[in-house]
Amino acid sequence: MMLANFWNELSGLFTNMHWVVVLLICLGVIFCIIEAVIPGFGVFGVTGILCEVGGVVVHAVISGSALQVFVLVLIIFLITLTIFLIFVNSAKHGLLAKSAIVENKSSLPNDYREKAENELKSLVGKEGLSLTECKPIGKIRIGQTSYEAQAIGSVIKKGEVVKVVAIEDARIMIDKLTY
Repeated sequence: MMLANFWNELSGLFTNMHWVVVLLICLGVIFCIIEAVIPGFGVFGVTGILCEVGGVVVHAVISGSALQVFVLVLIIFLITLTIFLIFVNSAKHGLLAKSAIVENKSSLPNDYREKAENELKSLVGKEGLSLTECKPIGKIRIGQTSYEAQAIGSVIKKGEVVKVVAIEDARIMIDKLTY
């Protein structure tokens, strides 16, 4: 008896669903897909979620069946999870990965680190002034240009004279200048 009642409720979910519920849930899924594809402020995503929640609430009011509402929420969750997994897979390996929608490359050129290191190597041995406290990272000025630098050893106070001792991984390594 109880099993027959369960199947009657479940079949009632699909046979007695109001067109407003179907419309709200379909619009919700469509808006969530649009939000996943087009970057923006979340308007489509929020609208999609509100449509889906609205569809569930309208169905709950019309049907009055907790089992139907539970099954409907479960179906919406599974549909949303499936769409999400498809988009994640596509963004990594599929058509989305090959499109301009998904950025999978750095905006920096491939040889950025080498160029930066080569430009900074000319600073080795030069003296400058610490503009901020370097514990271990701070700002220094060499000539008229300021740089971010990393202190080797102890903390360097603001206003102390420093010397560039090395360039490591495009970082300027400095030490206090002692006379």
